[in-house]
Amino acid sequence: MSSIPSEFLFPVGILTASLLTLRRYKIQKWGWVTDRYSLKGKLFIITGANTGLGYETTKALTARQATTIMACRNMSKAYEAIRRIREETSEGQLIPMELDLASFASIHTFATEIKTKYPNIFCLVNNAGLAAQTPQFTKEGFEIHFGVNHLGQFLLVDLLKDNLIANSSRVVIVSSRMHEIDASIDLMNLGKWVQYESRLNRLYNNSKLMNFYFARELYKRGFNVHVLCPGLCHTDFFRHYDPKWYHYLLFSPIVWLMLRSAEQGAQNIIYCATDSTVDKRHNPATGYFVSNMKMRKSKFLFDEEISRQLWGESVKSTEASKLRS
Repeated sequence: MSSIPSEFLFPVGILTASLLTLRRYKIQKWGWVTDRYSLKGKLFIITGANTGLGYETTKALTARQATTIMACRNMSKAYEAIRRIREETSEGQLIPMELDLASFASIHTFATEIKTKYPNIFCLVNNAGLAAQTPQFTKEGFEIHFGVNHLGQFLLVDLLKDNLIANSSRVVIVSSRMHEIDASIDLMNLGKWVQYESRLNRLYNNSKLMNFYFARELYKRGFNVHVLCPGLCHTDFFRHYDPKWYHYLLFSPIVWLMLRSAEQGAQNIIYCATDSTVDKRHNPATGYFVSNMKMRKSKFLFDEEISRQLWGESVKSTEASKLRS
């Protein structure tokens, strides 16, 4: 069996060392929550807590003795997540509760139970979201990105607003830097499935921009709100895209080098849920959000009139459900 020529080994070694160094640099740049003080007695609500970023956030807070309400659409997956967490820590308290952000009825039922049983909220983490390739719709007929990523969160916060204000609760909104890229508030097509001419998922990007606009308006209304980008993470978030085997082969090196693990991405959520601060200069209304555990200014030029109109349309889209509840 012939050996690899020595003249090839040196450049391969240099390349491997360079890639490892770059990876270590990126991990250091992304940041890590090092505080481990106890969160005992503090109640967190995390949507989408059974998988990905929500799961890692739940696990980290639970290890610090928090009480965490796991708001999940699939209860069997919630119980499986609890089993896995309990293999690593016996601290804290985990409370699974059903919440389907694609159903106004489910959101109302969840909010009513929270207000009755768990009124003293320390932090609400609006984490749950999705990206879809083919047309999907909520129970009320809204396209899924607008309906789940924005409108479901909007209604949930609205129903819990008295508790959130009374407790000066942290409201964490998971947006994305994709709000800066090929995104807009298409007021004429809110809630409709539109096939935009773009290589990107414009409906998803638009919903992440809506998240930021929502955070801005909440801040103006006196909420203790924190908006963030978790970074591009290697989770099951894009499960609806049904990647082929050759996609894994082609993109595995990029994934290893550029993408964060779910645990790494969750650091920004944990930071916003526990330690991030906003002030008159650095807040969502002035365009600041948390990225790599630091405040940075969004490149997007927010429009106050569009902000007002999006809020108004969101109120109109949800108010009928409040009349029926």
